[in-house]
Amino acid sequence: MNNTAEKLQQVIGDDLFPNVQNISDVKQVLEFMEGVAQPLREEQIRAIILLESLGENKRLHTKNPYKQIQDAIMGVYKKAVGETDVYLDTIEKLIPKPPKPIVMAEKMEKKGGK
Repeated sequence: MNNTAEKLQQVIGDDLFPNVQNISDVKQVLEFMEGVAQPLREEQIRAIILLESLGENKRLHTKNPYKQIQDAIMGVYKKAVGETDVYLDTIEKLIPKPPKPIVMAEKMEKKGGK
């Protein structure tokens, strides 16, 4: 009886589908996506262009004082206003899906055809 229970537990606990081997793989993909997944929005690009043109005014500045703000918009702020759906969709795609069952329909014989 105990042997049967152990076999049943092995079958229930067995991995029928391959799992993601390591969480670091998911982390690596998400870290890579941080810089490329969120495109700059139109408002962000307009702000960068405006700050660039303001910083090029040689009468007021010897160097661009807005460089830090531009870098923040292209880096930290870009990620902060990005949509989380991009990351959630990526995580969902990394999770292996079980194969779809194949349904076989039996052929029915036609009776009393014309």
